[in-house]
Amino acid sequence: MKNNFDQTGNSHYINRINKVNVLELIRFHEGISRAEIAKRSRLSPPTVSRIVENLIEDSFVSEMGVGQSRGGRRPTMLHFAGEKNLIIGIDLGTTHIYGILSDLNARVIKEICVPTNVDEGFNRIMDRTSGVIEKLLNEGQTKKTRILGAGMAVAGLINKKRNIVEFSPDFHWHNADVLKELTPRFDLPIIFDNVTRVMAIGELFYGIGNKYRHFICVNVGYGIGAGIIINGSPLEGPLGLAGEFGHVTLDRKSEIQCDCGNFGCLEALASGNAIAKKAQKALAHETKSVLFEMCGGDVSKVTAEMVAQAASQGDSLAWWIFDEAMDYLGVGIAGLINLFNPEAVVIGGGVAQAGDIVFEKVRKTVNARTLKKAASEVVIQPATFGLMAAVMGAVSLISDKVLNFEF
Repeated sequence: MKNNFDQTGNSHYINRINKVNVLELIRFHEGISRAEIAKRSRLSPPTVSRIVENLIEDSFVSEMGVGQSRGGRRPTMLHFAGEKNLIIGIDLGTTHIYGILSDLNARVIKEICVPTNVDEGFNRIMDRTSGVIEKLLNEGQTKKTRILGAGMAVAGLINKKRNIVEFSPDFHWHNADVLKELTPRFDLPIIFDNVTRVMAIGELFYGIGNKYRHFICVNVGYGIGAGIIINGSPLEGPLGLAGEFGHVTLDRKSEIQCDCGNFGCLEALASGNAIAKKAQKALAHETKSVLFEMCGGDVSKVTAEMVAQAASQGDSLAWWIFDEAMDYLGVGIAGLINLFNPEAVVIGGGVAQAGDIVFEKVRKTVNARTLKKAASEVVIQPATFGLMAAVMGAVSLISDKVLNFEF
């Protein structure tokens, strides 16, 4: 009995792997024949034909006409039917809930953005998130398309064993069960993960993953996190808590307290929230800064974006604040490079949108503080999708499961 079970299990696994490989060939070679798939995959023509027919039946592949003859009958060409298969992506941020409807080719069909209103609490935020998903569902359910699932990017410590947001300093959540609130409302798979790891998966699936298999995605927004990709797979840790880069202590003597309760965390020194707070504090004693004009004299309205803009205009106070924050960020990234020896570091999030004043300082600090060989070969670049990095990563959570036939 045991041997029969093992053979059945092995057969099922081999069939799934073959199916994944055939679909991948069709995805990346637009207009490919069954014969060419057999040649490239080294599978027998009958096996390829069986898999292709199954993929056509499942609406992942369609026939798109005939190709040129090489001496026999003209071959029927195959097309990846990504446009028929849709995914909902949700970036659950502290200021906005941003949702998109995308197809499997990463083409965005519909966008919705609503305020998060963090102060109203977990249940109301789940209601708003549910509303966004419902609107996107209604948009995508047609005779020609189907929705395969919803992926979500959430800021916080995600306990993968318990499948909950164990702690989110940004939302002030403890043991928040997102799926318990959302899953009963919809008849489709919902997957969520830490926002920065999600961004990294998006890069792996639709961004720089075609160039690099070892890279780190650093998210610098309200907080700071890192998504670490090793040999094409995300590093999660046994509980799923890996990548809390923002809570590495960089200044043990610092009097600046992080939202996590510790002092001197990178997040407390270099995040968008930290930059804004430092500028607000400085403006209490300095009114000559361009920042004072930008905020209309109300220093509580100063944002990291304003600081970056003022720094770009040559404002000395803003430049000092932003430059110091990016120096801390560079020191932290240098540590990641020395630890993991990645091929690339991708920086995303709101602060990264400041452009050159971020990347020039970070690269300079990295070059000064990493092992020379590592620094000379690592590529440091902006996130592929800019401010859409998290939501495209959320789409990738579902794409990954679907295209590996894990649903």
